[in-house]
Amino acid sequence: MPDENTLDEGHVDDQTGRVPKVQPDAEEISGGVTRVSDDPERPGLQRLWYAMWHPGRGQFMIAAMLCVLATMVVMQVRTTNEDQTYANTRREDLVQLLDGLNHESRRLENEIAELERTKAELEYGGDAREVARAEAERREDALAILSGESPAYGPGVRITIKDTNGAVEAQMVLSAVQELRDAGAEAIEINDSIRVVESTWFGGGSGSLVVDDVPLGHTIVIDAIGSPEALSEAVRFRGGVESQVTSTEVGATLMMSEVDDLTVASVYQRQPPEHARPVG
Repeated sequence: MPDENTLDEGHVDDQTGRVPKVQPDAEEISGGVTRVSDDPERPGLQRLWYAMWHPGRGQFMIAAMLCVLATMVVMQVRTTNEDQTYANTRREDLVQLLDGLNHESRRLENEIAELERTKAELEYGGDAREVARAEAERREDALAILSGESPAYGPGVRITIKDTNGAVEAQMVLSAVQELRDAGAEAIEINDSIRVVESTWFGGGSGSLVVDDVPLGHTIVIDAIGSPEALSEAVRFRGGVESQVTSTEVGATLMMSEVDDLTVASVYQRQPPEHARPVG
């Protein structure tokens, strides 16, 4: 005889006239925990919460794919930003930049070849001592020129800036010297009297520029020895010293000429160190 509290499937409720839904039996799993089979009438929030805390294999795969996609997007953005470094640079400026790099590369290649030649002479030459002495003298002369302690001559450029409005700033002259150095200038002189070295300083305001305690005046002449082509391109590069001093805000003029035999006669009088002493 069936239990009075048990409803058979198909039984009609006398009061509502509806057939009540028979609930599925609970499935018992290990540990005495029961799991109720899926119920289409379970609230959506409860099912979502259950899915978040009990992810399936498909959800893990989707998460992994999203991580890979995010990584690829970040890498693409970085690559795009790097590619935009010279995107707004004019073609003429890019050509000048490339020519300057080529000149510097050739200079370094020549220096490497000279060092290899000296090394071969020291290893296989008949008089290694004489070769070493000549190489030491050559290096001493080169260091004297680079340190400003010796006059120098050779090809280069002469730059003349006329600051009629007194608007050229010390930073602009310093930028000119730095650009010339970056282009391979081996000796630089300002106004035929100031030898530019590592300790040279630039100061003063517009119209009263001073370099190493020497006033410049309204006409500034910069002589630089090096590759004339590379030095010219460094000055004329867009955004460089020529663009700065000839802008409407400054109103100065700049003239530059390439010279085959330029002489830098001024020298730097280096003072002996007051406190520092060599080690050893």
